[in-house]
Amino acid sequence: MKIAFIGGRDIKRIGGIETYMYHLCTELKRRGHEPIMYCESDHDGEEWVNGFQVIHQKSPRSKLITKPLLGLRAIRRVLREHPDIDVYHFNAFGSGLFGWWARMKGKTTILQLHGIESRRTKWGMLARSIIRIVEPLVVKCSARHCTSVSLEQVNIINCFFPGKRCVYIPTAVNLIEEEIHTPILEKYHLETKRYFLYLGRLVQDKNPDYLIKAYNESGIKDYKLVIAGDNEADPNYFNHLHELAADNENVIFTGAVYGDDKECLLQNCYSLCLPSTIEGLSISLLEAMSYGRPVIASDIQANREGLGDNALWVEPEDVDTLSAQLLYSLSHKDEMEKMGEKNLTRVKEHFTWPIVVDKYLAFVNNCVRKSSRKAHQ
Repeated sequence: MKIAFIGGRDIKRIGGIETYMYHLCTELKRRGHEPIMYCESDHDGEEWVNGFQVIHQKSPRSKLITKPLLGLRAIRRVLREHPDIDVYHFNAFGSGLFGWWARMKGKTTILQLHGIESRRTKWGMLARSIIRIVEPLVVKCSARHCTSVSLEQVNIINCFFPGKRCVYIPTAVNLIEEEIHTPILEKYHLETKRYFLYLGRLVQDKNPDYLIKAYNESGIKDYKLVIAGDNEADPNYFNHLHELAADNENVIFTGAVYGDDKECLLQNCYSLCLPSTIEGLSISLLEAMSYGRPVIASDIQANREGLGDNALWVEPEDVDTLSAQLLYSLSHKDEMEKMGEKNLTRVKEHFTWPIVVDKYLAFVNNCVRKSSRKAHQ
């Protein structure tokens, strides 16, 4: 089967959507399928990664138009260069805005949701108003089939769009059993299991600012706070985070980390901190769980989907509770260790790539059969 994956940033700067596409394409290629990945980038070009083709499309630095433009250009290019593509898979609302074009050509179109954009706090009032108009149009018109990495989003789509059935297919991780050593711990003077870790984009809806405030308030000295991430699109918020940490030398900013450096930070942290107001199903969460690490997380449905009941929970945007849970974790280390063991077991049972790709292929094959029947009616 030939599948075009459209959406996400440069595969060399892997984030949540990019990680999903990278591993999904890798597993599909291993099983004999032909995925092609189209991503936004700072240059135009092509390369082959793990046996599948990656198309880089130079994109403007704009939060609002980058993904729709990526989707439009990618659809045009696929129709011209790969007319035999079986499935167009759009990641998130923005890249799927022009999916109706491929749908009109009789192609099987799938929209995969990684979050409800209109609920993200990074958008201003005008942008959010535009997105609220666009989201239902994309769901209704651009893609015939819909899937989401979060049960919460599945329920939202199925509730508000009765004619559209959204299917739950979570994200996943690879289990890495060997110890990973890189110079990153020494570079930032970090000790194994003696730092809290935030790993993700530095955007408002993930609340790294509340985490820094909570850590400062806690007065913790012996365990550092590592903020691993970046946000080139919003330098004001990025600078605000550094200002919050200016008087605390134990708050460490590493910038975005990838590959073995990322794995090393995850494997050796005391706890992952995920204080988001909104999430899909966080890949960094599943990665930390796969290393048997405990988690301090905001009490939102997406996080409970990953963790079950097994976390130290905080209300989003609540500095005092988050500070208290940081302190609680250090005075209950045996409890935290047991949490980590349960997390590893949960990942093995529900969130590995072989399990998820089986679900994905069953879903896609069903979509193709429906499209074929419709074409012959």
